Amino acid sequence: MVLRIVATLAATGLVAACGFKGPLYLPPQPGQPEPEQSEPPHIPAPDSLP
Repeated sequence: MVLRIVATLAATGLVAACGFKGPLYLPPQPGQPEPEQSEPPHIPAPDSLP
């Protein structure tokens, strides 16, 4: 019973730690230009609330 609890806690800890070690994208290769980042489109606010 204790072994089952310890194994469950260990597995939960391993799964919960996924993705927290760094950015989830590949950095650009040396010598390649970085992609241009455009600003998000401006969406005007509605004139009145419904």
